[in-house]
Amino acid sequence: MQSIKSPWAGTFDEFVGSIRESAIIAAPYITRSPVERLVRQLRLRHNSVRLDVLTNLHPDNSDASSLDIGALAWLCQQIPGATVRHLRYLHAKAYVADAHRAIVTSANLTDGGLWRNKELGVIITDPQAVNEIADDLQEYGNLGVPVPPDALVELDGMAQQARQSKAKMDAESSIAKDEHNAIRGDMSRLLAGLRTAGEEFSTNPKAALTAQFADVVKYVLRSYGPTRTTDMYSLAQTLKPELCSDDTDIIINGENFGRNWKRTLRNAQQELKRSGVVLHDGGRNGLWRLL
Repeated sequence: MQSIKSPWAGTFDEFVGSIRESAIIAAPYITRSPVERLVRQLRLRHNSVRLDVLTNLHPDNSDASSLDIGALAWLCQQIPGATVRHLRYLHAKAYVADAHRAIVTSANLTDGGLWRNKELGVIITDPQAVNEIADDLQEYGNLGVPVPPDALVELDGMAQQARQSKAKMDAESSIAKDEHNAIRGDMSRLLAGLRTAGEEFSTNPKAALTAQFADVVKYVLRSYGPTRTTDMYSLAQTLKPELCSDDTDIIINGENFGRNWKRTLRNAQQELKRSGVVLHDGGRNGLWRLL
């Protein structure tokens, strides 16, 4: 293990240069200049690279200009093997190259993170530790919202409108405030819609939704150990916030799932129990456990 000190742009270049077939980048804040730096190096390769980007596309991030959604859309255009997933409560900053190198750091993929801010981090080269980090990020990332390039372009347009309306809000215009909130609402609804996109939802939305919550149950039990249902509720809201609303309707193919998400999570628990994946201690406050 080797420590990293600021500025770590050179270390980032070495990391990108070490990528052979695949990489994971987890950072809630990502801006254009570092993305261009990444693409320049990856495009020098003669082989294709699979790049999984985990980030937080919530309107709060794009409002502050700390996240350039347009840069992510451009990244997917330039690197065909790139995918982007939205995770509302992502805070980790981690970079993994294949199975041979991982960087865990305080630095986001921004100009400030690479050059200006005081950041600390470590480079890990032990294969077992690198694989553990990669597996954890992949498992967590699979709970996120996959956002295709066309949706990134649409979200970027909304984010630009939101920033413009926010600037008008500074003049204490109530109309601008309503406009700003409406755009933020549109962005959140788009992300929620992507959560329930795909053939499985169009053919059997109840089964698809139950399957997503089954993934949540398994992830919670692997990550946190034996857990009560009431505690699992709050954890599910951080993992799939677009589906876990106590006061918002989520309509999928004419059916309302928004206010019934806790029932869906309990159904997922029971299906996993019948399948022999989990067990329950019994009683109202009993613990769920992985078998």
